[in-house]
Amino acid sequence: MEASGNKKKSNSRKLALVIAIAFSIGFGAPIGAYFFIFSGEFDIIETQKGLTPEEKCENDPPCIPLVPPPPINGTIVTDIGKFKSEFLQKMVRTDTIQDALRSSIEKDSQMDPEVRQQFYVQREKEWTSSDDLTPYMKSIIENDISEFLRDNLVAESDEFEGVIFGEHILTNIYGGNVAVNLRVDNYDQSNDNWWQEAEKRQGEIFARQCDFDSSAEMFSEDIVITIMDVDNGDFLGILNSATPCDVTERAAKAIVKIEVVPPEDISEIGHYKISLLQQIMQNPIIQNALKSSNEKFAGKDMSKIKAETNWPPPREGEPNPLQREILNNEVSNFLREHLEIESEEHGKIIFPEYIITNVYGANIASTQRTYNYIQSEYQWWQVASQNPILVRHCGVDKSINMSSEDIVIQIIDENDKFIGILNAATNCDVVLNRPISFYGDSN
Repeated sequence: MEASGNKKKSNSRKLALVIAIAFSIGFGAPIGAYFFIFSGEFDIIETQKGLTPEEKCENDPPCIPLVPPPPINGTIVTDIGKFKSEFLQKMVRTDTIQDALRSSIEKDSQMDPEVRQQFYVQREKEWTSSDDLTPYMKSIIENDISEFLRDNLVAESDEFEGVIFGEHILTNIYGGNVAVNLRVDNYDQSNDNWWQEAEKRQGEIFARQCDFDSSAEMFSEDIVITIMDVDNGDFLGILNSATPCDVTERAAKAIVKIEVVPPEDISEIGHYKISLLQQIMQNPIIQNALKSSNEKFAGKDMSKIKAETNWPPPREGEPNPLQREILNNEVSNFLREHLEIESEEHGKIIFPEYIITNVYGANIASTQRTYNYIQSEYQWWQVASQNPILVRHCGVDKSINMSSEDIVIQIIDENDKFIGILNAATNCDVVLNRPISFYGDSN
């Protein structure tokens, strides 16, 4: 305290000196003397500490206080969850999102509150009752902002391969959809608990508990962000992003597992798809390729092969020679001919992606670039190698970025010998009864 008192006395004497000079020779010259004498130690500059950005800019019109991004709520604890949150924060602070929300608010705020309420009721009825997309629904789902959301369903990361989102819902301050990457369940989100909770938590980012998202068709721990104006801090809207259940503390403690779906819990069309795939896998092109590959890989160290193989992930430049060889060989070309199959019982059957590995887990064919060359170290492959049929629970398929209940089957030769594994992506119409939550690897 004594040192502080001495410093203040010293500053007082210096201030008196400056005032004396000012009266003697005018106020122009003492400006330089002021900075020379005080040289950063005059205590009055400390009065700027603790001021809000608005207070610091109060007497400086050109000064624009930038509003900091909201803090991440304690519900988000995993590293990948924090990465996703930071990615979404950057996304909602772009001019694309900010300008779209400002424009939507300006338009809707011009309506009388009662008129706006009736307008929302009619749009909600239209959204939930129409079998096909109406012109207004298309204006929301197919606008430039929705296209921007679709472009941000995958977040590239060196640490986490294929960080994905199954869905983005962007609303204004009234709860109406401004943009969505796909048709969601309703138009007016303000009646939903997540939206109301977000409105109360302005300035926070939080995650919801793991649950099945019907529109995104995946088990999701939605990340919800209240969007604030980056210039003045005004409430602009809310973003809800569906994402695999790997965000919360419960997810961090959960044991990632593969559940073998029993036959009685597989739908009629699911059984048909399985039978169809088993027939296709008997083709000589596939059978001969697998037998040849198994002979080639016999006795080799698969972990060493993986470590020594250059295998860039999807969307990172062009495929390398090994990837092109696998993508364009006879088996992959044969598989592409069977991506869509007409049937009398169920109409057109679509398999968006096929991956075939040999008995050692190495890819021998695929219709799309995959994230991994050697699959045998992953739990889904290990479970599939021990079960003739494995249906993975509905989740976003990283390589094709769509929701899928992958059908994974063992490929058997004419002597009933296990020679490989097929993983076929398919629509989520295979499992009859889904669990409430699923902390598995299908997402």
